[in-house]
Amino acid sequence: MDYSVGGEGHTILTRYQVGSAPGDSMTMLHEFLTAIDGLLYEIQIEGARHRAKNDVNSFPITWTGDASYGTTAAVHSQSAQYLDYVGRSLEGRRVRLSVFGAIAVVDTLDDDYRIPTTGLYGAGLTALTDFSTSSCAIDGEEIVWYTYVNLGINAYWRNRIR
Repeated sequence: MDYSVGGEGHTILTRYQVGSAPGDSMTMLHEFLTAIDGLLYEIQIEGARHRAKNDVNSFPITWTGDASYGTTAAVHSQSAQYLDYVGRSLEGRRVRLSVFGAIAVVDTLDDDYRIPTTGLYGAGLTALTDFSTSSCAIDGEEIVWYTYVNLGINAYWRNRIR
């Protein structure tokens, strides 16, 4: 799924298990973004792409979720603020789902902050775990999500914006 926030374009990549379809990934992302809607500046969905297993090219597909998520428009500098859900597959492969445009991130020392998954953060985690039978890690195994969320300002995007 391709999206923009504060004038910068970003992509969220997901994988789905054998027996699932691209639509399952789009439904998962829609439910996840709806759950964390109050934690985000407005992100505009630009589209979705699909790449078949072992294929080199991705092809556009119709995005089935909302046209935008979040509350208010972000200024350019806020597009580097992120929230980051992390987990591991059953085989131990790391998984990360990051969303740029997070509201209320304070990062004056290049640190990130771990937030317990309560409230809207927990709703995001619930949305991800609800799709554990259709989403997967790079090794094709189910994902076990950690019970915290990382918040921060991405150094690459922060420096690029300056």
